[in-house]
Amino acid sequence: MIVVPSIDILGGRCVRLTQGDYSRERVYENDATAVVHRILESGARRVHLVDLDAARGKPDPLSTRAVEAVLASLAGTPVVADVGGGVRDLETARRWLGSGAGLVVLGSVAVSEPDIAQAICEALPGKCFVALDVRGDIVQSQGWTEDAGSAASHLVRWVSWPLAGLIRTTVAADGMMGGPDLAGLEETVRAFPGPVLASGGIASIDDMARCAEVGAAGAIVGRAIYEGSFDLRAAIQRFPQ
Repeated sequence: MIVVPSIDILGGRCVRLTQGDYSRERVYENDATAVVHRILESGARRVHLVDLDAARGKPDPLSTRAVEAVLASLAGTPVVADVGGGVRDLETARRWLGSGAGLVVLGSVAVSEPDIAQAICEALPGKCFVALDVRGDIVQSQGWTEDAGSAASHLVRWVSWPLAGLIRTTVAADGMMGGPDLAGLEETVRAFPGPVLASGGIASIDDMARCAEVGAAGAIVGRAIYEGSFDLRAAIQRFPQ
């Protein structure tokens, strides 16, 4: 079970959105590299970077540069960063990997243009996660602004791709710190044979333990770290990386 701190960037700043709503933005930090170095000091060995501007199809150079700066700051460290948001073609995936990312996350392209996404995964075997972002059983795309069919229909397709794993986010729980959607998570774990990371609502080490009990390989934690309710160092001690 791995702990994966999340750094979401919008307009170049570290933010959290409530339930994926861009109008419900809360800024926590102006300097993303400062955040990642606090994470490093806690002993974390993974970090999840999301360019929220690119995710909704409106790239902002400030956010691009912020992600690049975080990756540059991680050079020479044992931390593996994955980058998501706007990764919709092989060129972009390769650019992030060339900039220091260890993994990339395919979101909208994996559900709206699966042939392209599969080709990216086959060109970069073991370097891609897919994002299963759901409201109820309906997958969300384009920065969680559009419905994209049932989760089951996408999972059936993804099982044959050479993926590093899957990130399952319950949009209704994201940023709420009310606990993870364990039933939905367990269903996804049963349907997908690779590693599944839980995301959305995780507020405590006990939440992480419950995710582990239903088979998750790791959990992504965001707002709870910023607000101090989640002891990242203690979580890493309990779940060594």
